[in-house]
Amino acid sequence: MTGGLLNRNMTDTKLNFMKRFLMTLMAFGLLSQASFAQLRTYTSSAEDSMMCLQNLSLYIEYFKQDNYNDAVVGWREAAQVCPKSTESLWANGIKIYQELSSKTEDKARKESLLDSMFWAYDQRIEHFGKEGYVLGRKGSDLLKYKKSNPQLAFDALSKSLELQGNYMEPGASIYLYKSAYDLYKDGKGEKSVLFDLYSSLSDVVDYNMQNQSSERMKKAYESAQNNIDKMFGSVAECPDLLEIYTPKFEATPSDEKLLRQILKVMDKRDCTDENLYLQVAEKLYAIDPSPEASYAIANGYAKKKKYSTASEYYGKTIESTDDNELKIKALEKGARTAIALGQASKAKSLAMKMLAMNSGNGEAYIVIGDAYIAGKGECGGNDCSARAVYWAAVDKYMKAKSVDPSVSSEAQKKINIYSEQFPKKEDCFFHGINEGTTFTFDCWIGETTKVRTRSN
Repeated sequence: MTGGLLNRNMTDTKLNFMKRFLMTLMAFGLLSQASFAQLRTYTSSAEDSMMCLQNLSLYIEYFKQDNYNDAVVGWREAAQVCPKSTESLWANGIKIYQELSSKTEDKARKESLLDSMFWAYDQRIEHFGKEGYVLGRKGSDLLKYKKSNPQLAFDALSKSLELQGNYMEPGASIYLYKSAYDLYKDGKGEKSVLFDLYSSLSDVVDYNMQNQSSERMKKAYESAQNNIDKMFGSVAECPDLLEIYTPKFEATPSDEKLLRQILKVMDKRDCTDENLYLQVAEKLYAIDPSPEASYAIANGYAKKKKYSTASEYYGKTIESTDDNELKIKALEKGARTAIALGQASKAKSLAMKMLAMNSGNGEAYIVIGDAYIAGKGECGGNDCSARAVYWAAVDKYMKAKSVDPSVSSEAQKKINIYSEQFPKKEDCFFHGINEGTTFTFDCWIGETTKVRTRSN
């Protein structure tokens, strides 16, 4: 009887303490009646609710101070008493265990802490859902901390891609491909998985590059693609792609998803001169005469040096697409094709359309310079003016360097080569054309440039 009374008194004392703790929180505005009522729905009793609040408050204060050793004590209690209280409870728990594991050299303890971290991931899914998103984070950490077993990461991240689709995070995209890459390198995965996955993840990146409003996120997805490209490029060769995709195409030649996948992967590895590429492109165009399909057909014919047909399909792409990126690529390749056909004036016209869309496109200036060189026989009637095209071309290469650092190396090489082709000083002097004066073309080039000569 005395023992029961003593236990009841101790419980009452503990309960009274918690009530005073709650009143203190309320007095300082740290807890509202509404939040307590809400919390009460996630616990089995008022006592548990107060215990929950006490441990939430204690662990969070330590967590804010990066004192993870003390934070984990209150966190464990809160996780046990009120696991559905807040989603941040589990996000913070993952952080706590991650930090604690990084600060210990004891392998057994590190392993135990990491196991607790992965358990916290599972609990977050159990209590708050968002399985695809959380699996993306968990899978990434599985590959970081359990490198010897990439299958664990691959399974989690594959499920994440299935659930998230285009909303998979850039980091998770990289780690998914890395896990498949590691499995292949360990002799436990198929090369075909890397090819199929490459196409799927590139679609995710493409979607976000077009639909993300945040420049920071666009850069993150761009970086993800660059990392994936490096791994893909180290294993993919054209014969591999033919071996894998030829039987798939022959088995289901009208599978639009497969056709797009084949084109994407073969484009990336520059296997556009393969017969399979052109067959797939033409099949896709028959099913869906889209700009992407006409662009692929044009690439296939261009690689086979069938420039007239290539030019026709680049034209179809330019006319039909609303995708500025695709239009610029089609304009550039269409201009290159025009040069190959001896249509220098058309090449310049297409390049000018590129500049109308983006005045900082250095490649467009290089195309114009190349067009001038290609059409040099159409302008100039003497030893000096016949070489004047090199002045105009070098001007364009210098402009390319000034507006677009990405083409600087290519532009400088052309400047060095074609500066050596300037006319001789005596040839120009003989025709009354002097160094440093202006020169205007009366042919299709239509430029005004400065006279420059070479000494020998």
